[in-house]
Amino acid sequence: MSSTPNSSERTDYWQQQISLWRSSGQSQKGFCTSNDLNYPRFVYWLRKSRRSVSKPKSKASRGFVPAKLASLTDPHPVTASLSLMFPNGIELRGIAAENLSLVDQLLRQWP
Repeated sequence: MSSTPNSSERTDYWQQQISLWRSSGQSQKGFCTSNDLNYPRFVYWLRKSRRSVSKPKSKASRGFVPAKLASLTDPHPVTASLSLMFPNGIELRGIAAENLSLVDQLLRQWP
C-alpha cells in the first residue's frame, strides 16, 4: 500500500486482505500474523465490510435477475440446478423451476 492511500485505495486494500483471509483457511489472528497485518485494524475492516453487506442498498437490488435457459436443441444443455452466492458467503443451491416460489419466499425474508 502506498504511503498516503486515499479512502478508496484503503478500502480496496482491506477488501483484498479480507478476501485472501477467507480463502486462506487460517484464523483471523493467524492470517494477520503471517501477513504482517495489524490485527485490530483487520477486525475493524472486517466488521465494516460485514455491516456494508448486511445493509440492503435498495429494494431494486433484491429479487431475480432474468436468465435464459438453454433450448432443448442446445448441444450443451444445462443439466445442473442453479445456485445463488450472496456477498456474505451464504450459498443457496438447488434452485429449479419446481421451487422458484420457495426461493422467492426466502429472498423476501433476506434483510
